[in-house]
Amino acid sequence: MPSLTSSLIHSLPLPLLTATQHPFLTAAAQSTLPLPSLIAWLAQDRLYLLAYVNFLGTILSRLPFSGGADREQSLEWRVAELCIEALEMAKRELRLIEETARAEGWEGDVVDVRAGKETRAYQDLFVGAAAPNRPLIVALVALWGTEECYLRSWKYAATKMDLSLKAKDKDVMQRVFIPNWSSGEFE
Repeated sequence: MPSLTSSLIHSLPLPLLTATQHPFLTAAAQSTLPLPSLIAWLAQDRLYLLAYVNFLGTILSRLPFSGGADREQSLEWRVAELCIEALEMAKRELRLIEETARAEGWEGDVVDVRAGKETRAYQDLFVGAAAPNRPLIVALVALWGTEECYLRSWKYAATKMDLSLKAKDKDVMQRVFIPNWSSGEFE
């Protein structure tokens, strides 16, 4: 019997490919993304990360822990460790986005924005998936699904980068973000 994650990956292969091999990713990897689009996307990704932090906190708050000494062996404890690690990564990613925006002179354009339609959809997904009336597995599947798609997307973008470019010829996506988000640390 296939695992849940394997079943999910194979249940809708075309939409998964469409989402994770989007032309935006190719443009980001090949420096053909217009700067205003890059800045707008980065601003929305920052808001996504802030919603993700709240989502992880909600998952953590719903985990029932045993008071026993064996709690560290429990599934709930392992989920908590995963969420705590994800929170640390999100904190690091927020810092990376904000420091890069500051260094590039885009801070106001990246920090002082409202959520767009797609970002609001992610915010709603996180709130709905972690709602108290939903089984915790719904939130965990949403967590896994968003992470899986994000990693697949940036690994795809990494395959589209021109590796012959010198550092001085690379834009911020090629220098900073794609290598970061497609690294082994994210797997």
